[in-house]
Amino acid sequence: MSDRVRVDGKFFQRGGQRFDVRGVTYGTFRSRGDGALYPERAQAKLDFVAMRDAGFTTVRTYTSPPDDLIDLAADCSLQLLAGVFYPDWRYLVGSSRRQQRRIAREARAEVRREARRLAGREQVMALTLGNEVPADVVRWLGTEVVANTIRELADVVRDEDPEQLVTYANYPTAEYLPLETLDFLVFNVFLEEPADFRRYLTRLQHLAGDRPLVLGEVGLDAGNGPEGEARQAAVIDWQMEIAIERGVAGTCVFSWTDDWHVGGMPVEDWHFGLHRRDGSPRPALGVASRWNERTVRDLDFEWPTISVVICAYNAEGTLDECLEHTCALDYPGLEVIVVDDGSTDTTADVARRHPRAHLISIPHGGLSVARNEGLRHAEGELIAYLDSDAYPSPEWPYYLALGLDSPSVGGVGGPNLPPEDDPIGAHMVARAPGGPVHVLTSDDRAEHVPGCNMAFWRPVLDEVGGFDPVYTAAGDDVDVCWKTLDRNWEIGFHPAALVWHHRRPGLRAYLRQQRGYGRSEALVEARHPASFTPAGTARWRGRIYTSLTPAVRGKPVYHGLYGSAAYQSVYQGSGHMLDVVHQLGVPIAVAALLVLPLATFSMLFAIPTLLALGFLGTLLVIDSARATPLRTLRRRRLRFRLGVALHHLLQPLVRAWGRSRHRRPARKDLPARQTIPAPVQRLANGVLLLAEDRPRADLAAVVITELRRAGVRIICATGWEDYDARLLTSTFVIGDLQTSSHPIGFVQLRIRRRFRWLRAATALAAAAVLAAFSPLAGALAVVAVAGESARGIIRSHLLLVHTIPRAAMPGAR
Repeated sequence: MSDRVRVDGKFFQRGGQRFDVRGVTYGTFRSRGDGALYPERAQAKLDFVAMRDAGFTTVRTYTSPPDDLIDLAADCSLQLLAGVFYPDWRYLVGSSRRQQRRIAREARAEVRREARRLAGREQVMALTLGNEVPADVVRWLGTEVVANTIRELADVVRDEDPEQLVTYANYPTAEYLPLETLDFLVFNVFLEEPADFRRYLTRLQHLAGDRPLVLGEVGLDAGNGPEGEARQAAVIDWQMEIAIERGVAGTCVFSWTDDWHVGGMPVEDWHFGLHRRDGSPRPALGVASRWNERTVRDLDFEWPTISVVICAYNAEGTLDECLEHTCALDYPGLEVIVVDDGSTDTTADVARRHPRAHLISIPHGGLSVARNEGLRHAEGELIAYLDSDAYPSPEWPYYLALGLDSPSVGGVGGPNLPPEDDPIGAHMVARAPGGPVHVLTSDDRAEHVPGCNMAFWRPVLDEVGGFDPVYTAAGDDVDVCWKTLDRNWEIGFHPAALVWHHRRPGLRAYLRQQRGYGRSEALVEARHPASFTPAGTARWRGRIYTSLTPAVRGKPVYHGLYGSAAYQSVYQGSGHMLDVVHQLGVPIAVAALLVLPLATFSMLFAIPTLLALGFLGTLLVIDSARATPLRTLRRRRLRFRLGVALHHLLQPLVRAWGRSRHRRPARKDLPARQTIPAPVQRLANGVLLLAEDRPRADLAAVVITELRRAGVRIICATGWEDYDARLLTSTFVIGDLQTSSHPIGFVQLRIRRRFRWLRAATALAAAAVLAAFSPLAGALAVVAVAGESARGIIRSHLLLVHTIPRAAMPGAR
């Protein structure tokens, strides 16, 4: 079995054990006799032995290491993060396409030569395919020119050695380079304030997504005296501590020595080395050595006790794996609870095979009942929930605890990824919509964290009343997150608090799950109506985040005036519009396909079908382009993309079906209503008069809730409008609900009807065009417009004379 370093989620492993990159940069040096930019073997051996003794595990080089250096690394149990040097675009004068092609061709040749020479060498952790192409050069050539070349170089390496990891050393000024095909992300970061450093590492973790993040260069110029060297040591101290706290997979301190050369000339005005030019060590070496021996477990942090609650129903196929990893966690004060929710298989027996797990068996009551039962028995300060088809990374509970970084944070979550060895179908589902994704309002704050990986302080769960038993399979996580936020708590997010979560492989299982999610979504909508759009989709305040699906179009980048910003950051949109296009457009397009049989009467009826086919075809192309195949998938990548696109097209149909079928039942058993004061008096001109037994705003909110219970679609005002809410009574008629506190002691209420003239005119114009081909069809379209308009008028009237007065009757309670 190969003993090479491999990617393991947000970290690395070697030989089945966690491999921490504790690195230092080495070189470049004056050219030696064989032309290599390294010291002679005797000096290199002294350096490598000293690195090993200082606890370093990795040496980062900027040029390809010669064979003797690789042998020395093996002798000292060091890994090499090996740079492959090629003259890139920064050396060009002009930028003709011929020059660009020559640069790319020569780079491919050099990378292929070195990848072939180094193939199979276990001491070479990864190849670094370039270092800090200047942002001015990237801007001059175009982002895609540089990014495509790096992608091509990565493919060249994998052609020669499929198991070799590849990366590229970027820096903040060119942060926006899209490098999604690399195995892990390397960034050189020099920041001299802890808060700025911590904040930027959190940002880089999101750019890395499902991959490890390695800091290719950190450190500080020590200057020429003891004071500067003391500051260098202090900065490296907090840099390495924050890197561990933020879940960075490794750091490379820049550099091992001040004795280094560029272009054959000594660099004498930089003093970044852990050793002075004469070979004597600086204080920073001792600091780095101490941190090289530490992990997240050694941070100075008051770790809260944690109860991990695993709710299981007929989970015999996955629970053993879940408990094997969970019970192996070394977190201090960790309790493991399995709630068997009335399983009919051997779930309970599987749990009993793990002595550390405390088994609780209850009659089948659904997911929320099981979560509450786990909460009732838990003894920890922090209650963490883990799905039975998921399992945690070794550092998971530590990073959950670190995500609770403020007294205002009541809950926390982290990412969940499909295991790499899952079936291809499961990876397609992981890239499809409607899965367990987090919604972020900032890099370390969330609006929603999925139930497969979430934790809350016990008092917070008690304050929100635990989990609503109405949610038997899903939706409970959204409900509890929104209730937590409604009580002015924050929800934290730590990008390294990772769990591995198996998706359901296969299209049929996925669609069946989405239909169930539609039902749960209807339940959530009934209890949080203000958080949903008129179409019935969630109105997220944050950004739906998944590292497995990139944005549909280029992300905006802040370059600064004249492209001079030091941190040229990528800004990501929510992606909400494309989701709305799918959730609304796909069902409408499928409905349009159903009119095709009418084309036997008039070819005009074929127009909606043709438009629908064009629309669905366009979405298929967009979704296929956005689908990111596995990095290890070398064949059938197009088939993978098309499979993901099919999931995207079918999901809105079954989700909408499940949601619509259960929308009315979802309104049953809602929490106790607040009352509308009786009696409700009807005045002239469609005005209702209510006793002002509470503040007008509270009374208006109760009226809106009652209208929602009656099935009215409502858009809440944002504060900029002159109404309290907009009622969508029909396609062509809306009603603006207004309240006013006069006369004293009363609240007047009315619904101002408004006709949607533009929408109606568009519909009538379409009817006129239709009548030119088929008078009967045109007449039917006009009748449909008139009927829908009348329905809106009548419905808004009934809300005033029937729905609101009835809600004030004692029997309505």
